[in-house]
Amino acid sequence: MNYKHNKETVVNKGIELFWEKGFHNLGVNEICSKTRMTKGAFYNAFKSKEFFLIKTVESYSNDIVLYLENQLSQKNQSAYQKLVDLYESMLKAQPESNFRGCLVNNIMSEMGAVNINVAEMTTKQFSRFLSVIEPTVLEAQKDGDLNNQLSSKLLSEIIHTTFFGLLTRSKSTKTSHHKIMNSFFKIIN
Repeated sequence: MNYKHNKETVVNKGIELFWEKGFHNLGVNEICSKTRMTKGAFYNAFKSKEFFLIKTVESYSNDIVLYLENQLSQKNQSAYQKLVDLYESMLKAQPESNFRGCLVNNIMSEMGAVNINVAEMTTKQFSRFLSVIEPTVLEAQKDGDLNNQLSSKLLSEIIHTTFFGLLTRSKSTKTSHHKIMNSFFKIIN
């Protein structure tokens, strides 16, 4: 990358672009225009649009992992309430982002079935999210606040997959659906 381009700034712009447009509706010409990179500089730095997507989703996921860790480390609530509040806040935030959902979920939905590299990368990011959530799920199970008939790993996946489904639905209905998530928590209680 030449002296004019900060890679982190370019990746952050890529997050915005892929989040807004998705992979198929975003061309390299537009990426270069919005990041002020030449095509040569873009391909020198990222090799391909797919590799650029992977770098942007990984960067986005790093931010999400930090957010999850921060939200779930609150000391003044039970593990169960931390989970309820976490998912409620993420769903309630959807109107502020114009119901763009989660970049990992969006790319997983758009590309996961057609591109093995993207499928593997989004699966890895989803697993990272689960690894942050699972200790709190396990704690809520030990406290008797969540169903303990399932492993904490499986229950974490069920919870987060339900959340991803609600994000997808929120995008199409322009409604946060946080009440559905709260009802779901009562069912698995």
